[in-house]
Amino acid sequence: MKCYLFIIFLFICSLGSSQTIGLANEPKPTDGLKLESFGYPVFLGGEQHASFRLSYMITNTFSADLSAFYDTYVLSNRFRSNILLKHYLNENWYLFSGMEAEYSIKKYPGLESQKQVPPRIGIVSGIGYEVNKNFQVEARGNFQINSSSVGAFGEPLIPMPQVYTLKGKLKF
Repeated sequence: MKCYLFIIFLFICSLGSSQTIGLANEPKPTDGLKLESFGYPVFLGGEQHASFRLSYMITNTFSADLSAFYDTYVLSNRFRSNILLKHYLNENWYLFSGMEAEYSIKKYPGLESQKQVPPRIGIVSGIGYEVNKNFQVEARGNFQINSSSVGAFGEPLIPMPQVYTLKGKLKF
């Protein structure tokens, strides 16, 4: 329970810090601990989506990342977190691997069909390429290692497949 409260506290702090505007000539950190966060509401459906990523360069070629995502959907809320270790092959290419857990928190626990399910636990691995400091591309695989029935996109009736994704991230 204390772990959940710590993660929620870290998540709320990251959302608050992402809303502040720094000084015009403020230097950006190049080493040490880095925090990125993002959040937005979907007004028509009442959904909310937010995320943060905490990364730390251990050596020049090795880093550790902690990421968390919080999404609200029609029938449930989702919290997904992963911890990844990255090994940079050169300036742009990197390999990564780690563990991921996804929790589905039911909005209507009184419904018989909406019983709480155990979290989905998986192994994440892949390769990434940083085109420049504002754009990166990743190919990743997510392999479920337990028998949780957490569904895709917050809906328990849509089974979660073994997922292969190609992801692009543009920062501005």
